[in-house]
Amino acid sequence: MLGNLQADMSRQGVNTSQKGCCNACDKPIVGQVITALGKTWHPEHFTCAHCSQELGTRNFFEREGKPYCEPDYHNLFSPRCAYCNGPILDKCVTALEKTWHMDHFFCAQCGKQFGEEGFHEREGKPYCRDDYFDMFAPKCGACNRAIMENYISALNAQWHPDCFVCRDCKLAVQGKSFYAVEGKPVCPACIGAEEEEDE
Repeated sequence: MLGNLQADMSRQGVNTSQKGCCNACDKPIVGQVITALGKTWHPEHFTCAHCSQELGTRNFFEREGKPYCEPDYHNLFSPRCAYCNGPILDKCVTALEKTWHMDHFFCAQCGKQFGEEGFHEREGKPYCRDDYFDMFAPKCGACNRAIMENYISALNAQWHPDCFVCRDCKLAVQGKSFYAVEGKPVCPACIGAEEEEDE
């Protein structure tokens, strides 16, 4: 019967020579053929290994010898963004042992993207320099701003060197004798006492 069909189709100008066996159904392929992944397929049998949609001439990806449509491949195998959990299809940032879309790697406090100064980390979250120090650095006992570099530790607090001054006359008391009044340094002259002279 197949022989008669081939003869009839040949008389009508249709080539019926076998083009291989289909990788999916193992039957001969006559007519249209898809060659992919080093194998041949009936067009209707070349389908996504996940959703079973025909791939035809669409873009596809291969994983462990199986074809996947583009959306399924990315949803199943692409790295995920730590912010939105979406698949990352292009460039990504790898930081804090996670991957991020380029535009989703930003300060957890203000939302600003990081520039050349980079970022600071606290409890697995990235912060810009300003927010990190504002939120987590010790605060000066005088001005209450973040201390980001050198500091003086006195009177149960930390102080910027420029802020460690007499409460009254505002002259530096660093390296000199001082009194503590209401948690602030006061120089001996302002309190009415003579400063001891160095011998």
